[in-house]
Amino acid sequence: MSRVKAGHGPAAPGPGGARVAAVVGFLVFVELISGILQGMMPTLLPGLGADLKITAGDLNWVSSAQLLAAAISVPIFGRLGDLYGHRRLLRIAALCLAVGSVLVAWSPSFELLLLGRVLQGPLAALLPLEMGLVRDRLSPEGARGAIGLLVGALTFGASAGTVLAGLLSEVVTSVHGILWIPAAATVLCVGIVFFLVPESSTRARGTVDWAGAGLLSVGLAALLLAVSQGPRWGWTGGGTLGLFAVAALVLVVWVLVELRVAHPVVDIRLTVKRTLLPVYGASFLLGAALFGSQTAASLFLSSPPEKLGYGFGFGTLGIGWMMAPWGLMAFAGSATVPRLARAIGARAVLALSGAFMAAGYTVLVLAHAEPWQFVAANLVLGFGIGLALSAMPALVLDASPADRTGIATGVYNTSKTLGGSVSGAVFAAILTAITFKGTEIPTESAYTTVWWCCAGVSLLVAASAALVVRARQTPAGTDAAPRQPAPVS
Repeated sequence: MSRVKAGHGPAAPGPGGARVAAVVGFLVFVELISGILQGMMPTLLPGLGADLKITAGDLNWVSSAQLLAAAISVPIFGRLGDLYGHRRLLRIAALCLAVGSVLVAWSPSFELLLLGRVLQGPLAALLPLEMGLVRDRLSPEGARGAIGLLVGALTFGASAGTVLAGLLSEVVTSVHGILWIPAAATVLCVGIVFFLVPESSTRARGTVDWAGAGLLSVGLAALLLAVSQGPRWGWTGGGTLGLFAVAALVLVVWVLVELRVAHPVVDIRLTVKRTLLPVYGASFLLGAALFGSQTAASLFLSSPPEKLGYGFGFGTLGIGWMMAPWGLMAFAGSATVPRLARAIGARAVLALSGAFMAAGYTVLVLAHAEPWQFVAANLVLGFGIGLALSAMPALVLDASPADRTGIATGVYNTSKTLGGSVSGAVFAAILTAITFKGTEIPTESAYTTVWWCCAGVSLLVAASAALVVRARQTPAGTDAAPRQPAPVS
């Protein structure tokens, strides 16, 4: 079990003079709630869609909107935390999360649900801010132990959230009623970060790239809207082509701005380095395969086979139990990476992860008529994703300059989240385009198309390992092993 060792910095303030170890415990609780919330949402999506009469295609936006907000929030909140204090930004992120969670739980309409999910975007910034805070308050050894506890709490919470949502559905009749429970927990987290967490003492100098953040937000939003609405508006329609044109123009201007500012949201020059670009490409692809298909999986599991000819007709509890093995195998895969990386190298682990993921999705395409087949495919898939989530940060650290590791890992997280947001929009278009005649209900072919896409993307993850520049060698002559476990958010 990890132990937390305090550094020589000032004692942590708080009621009763809370010790540093107790403060880490409070942050672990915050990450546990964050993980539970992330694990619950995919399980509850079919119920939300039925309550608010949201089509399968539009339901993907419930995930994509949050992922897009998260991709923008992480670099902005991280930079503001460096400038003005990590606790201060942790408070703002927790407030956004609480307000968004309350709005999601209350939401009487699709539009308000989307607004709530956007406000939940800063949830992804909690862990980087907490990492900055513990690095400032603890010794290097203590910080490593604390970060391990935070990542472990997030991982466990994400796995437990899928089952917890199902168990709660047995005693709470409304999906909105279930959502009020994690919403109340996020309000408790606000109290914790306001009154029980100390401030970091180190401050960076510089400014915030607000122009870059705004341009990136507008460009990506236009791109995702064009992709998701193309089947309805027509790919050659004026609205679709206009959005693609806006997206292209805005993103080109964004790149030019990022190349000129001193502290960009995304360091373009660092991103396109020969050593890092293949890893960032692989992280984008991983996000596409990991996050983009979650909504499709939940919808397939909830589909009534007697009416549609596919699915299992599971309620929230059944979906939770079916998704739980995936999370457990992801955790197991992540735990094996340090030993595997020492034996075969992190690049080989990345290739292996893509192969496992592709195999899992291929099995899912070919055999999904029985629940055990779905579980078996997801056991293989989950193990591969766990390998990738733990191997990629090691590759980023090995490939980045020693004084740019924070920026480099931030770009990795942003790339992964953007991949999920983009694929969510693409898969929304697929579920909207391939439907039963005269309805908005996806056919079985729509889901297999999504899984074939994910299998192809996973093969590209495996192939990208060949493009990754060989890691800096350890004295033993082997690829460096991962220095820190990877978050699953």
